[in-house]
Amino acid sequence: MMHKEMADRVVQAIGLAEPPIAIYYANEKPEGAFSWDCQGEHFCFVGSLSVARQGTPVAVDGQNPGCAGAAYYLGWNDELRPGFEYFLSHDSEGRGERFKKTPELVREFVKARRFVAASGRYCIFRRLADLADQVTPEVITIFGDPDDMSGLLTLANYGRASNYEVIAPMSSGCGTIVGEPRAQAREPQPKAVLGLFDPTVRPRVEKNYLTFSAPYGMFVEMVENIPGSFLEIEPWLKVRNRRSSQASTKS
Repeated sequence: MMHKEMADRVVQAIGLAEPPIAIYYANEKPEGAFSWDCQGEHFCFVGSLSVARQGTPVAVDGQNPGCAGAAYYLGWNDELRPGFEYFLSHDSEGRGERFKKTPELVREFVKARRFVAASGRYCIFRRLADLADQVTPEVITIFGDPDDMSGLLTLANYGRASNYEVIAPMSSGCGTIVGEPRAQAREPQPKAVLGLFDPTVRPRVEKNYLTFSAPYGMFVEMVENIPGSFLEIEPWLKVRNRRSSQASTKS
């Protein structure tokens, strides 16, 4: 199935507010892609993904990713910055993000996480419908509201015996969009990842939006499972159709 056909099918069946974004690696930056030169200053690229969502590719350069977290979660550096356990928790004076109760818990979390090396200099975010069919993405991510997440989560579980085929790990924005799904792709039965729960990244995205990110193979499985599924009958049709009804009311 062609990329555009898959994108169109899932958008129509679920009634997605936004089209799927493909994530892949390459050693060349696509022509016209949005990128940046932060010259050693901190830069979180997650907010700039709004550009990719609007149709312009975004290319994160592994030689200048803008953030040590991005370098780690996108696979260019397998070592976190020195003192990361105190940054994510706190030091003796209470300084830190306090997302983990103690530095020791952070050390255990880091040891348990699977690092996946980048497969190219650039990590590229591009609408799936615009991606050449000869390019196989590693991850598909979708920005959406609770209705979108409801449809995607249910579809992810539809063709499997387990009802736990979507996880919501605590991680950075780029970790849940790229790092965790790429790690899941190496598992015997990959799971999709809900993301953008990181309090530091929430101000960079819409208040009612999260991300659903799936390894590419799992996304293909989901699209193939659309025919005959709950997406063709009520109550889903009521959920899907109320977005167009609300849009008509606002206009």
